[in-house]
Amino acid sequence: MLNTDKTLSQNNPYFLVSTKENESIEAHHLAQAQLGLEEQGWALFRGFQHNLDGFNEIVSHFCQQVTFDPAREFTTSMSQKVDAGTQAVGLHIENGNTPFPPSFVAFYSQKSALKGSQTTLCDGVSLYESLPNSLQKRFETPIKVTRTLPETLWKAYVSNEHPNLEAGQAVTEQHLDNVLNMIPGQSGKLNEKGELDYSLQIAPLSRHNGKTAFANALLGPSFNYQKPIYHHADGNLINQSELDLLAQYAEAHTYELNWRDGDIIIIDNTRVMHGRRAILGNPDERQLVIAMGRTE
Repeated sequence: MLNTDKTLSQNNPYFLVSTKENESIEAHHLAQAQLGLEEQGWALFRGFQHNLDGFNEIVSHFCQQVTFDPAREFTTSMSQKVDAGTQAVGLHIENGNTPFPPSFVAFYSQKSALKGSQTTLCDGVSLYESLPNSLQKRFETPIKVTRTLPETLWKAYVSNEHPNLEAGQAVTEQHLDNVLNMIPGQSGKLNEKGELDYSLQIAPLSRHNGKTAFANALLGPSFNYQKPIYHHADGNLINQSELDLLAQYAEAHTYELNWRDGDIIIIDNTRVMHGRRAILGNPDERQLVIAMGRTE
């Protein structure tokens, strides 16, 4: 469906708005949100009683295993601070250039900007269906992403993903090898600086109830990481003109969320890509928290 309005509508049945003062999010609200995730890939709570503990409880309801971005600052043991500069952020799935992207992502607006900084959402199913057949076929096969990760980041990631590492335990090269061998299609080698020269094959498309979604990080940011290089399965570089064309199609299916204090949104990270419009004014006016996790 072509988007001409751009604003996420409260008329959506999965845009849950409280009509009572200090109303808590109850089981029936969570059940409705679950339906939203299954049917359209997102659900939002507005006007409900909110705090970080309540946000963590909601995340725990949808995710069996909480995951983290090693480049982000923690706000609690389950959530992290969103800090990606002030420029617009391209559409992406969270941690889409890793072998373990989360199933769901949740955002909680503790304090909302007065203007700008809208979060953007793009349903990968609608986007895929709008792409010309030539582009659909171009992304049917895995793509290859390469980049170099500083020692602090690859060690933090291995610490989070290694099944047998305890909190605070030192990460070794053996632990790195263990994680690299967990998923086919990835490889890495440490350089003389202790950085990881990393390569990974990822699937740019996913399946949802018999439908295909274009959901990946090709159009996304590299705020805390080296900008990745992408190649098609045939070895050809995915160039900027190809990415620009994808972005043009995506914009027609992109909606904006104008945040209000206390808003919480849950996103299916395997289907819906998200991003952000540029922050206007003082960035300290915006305090956004992220949590993410997997269902298995």
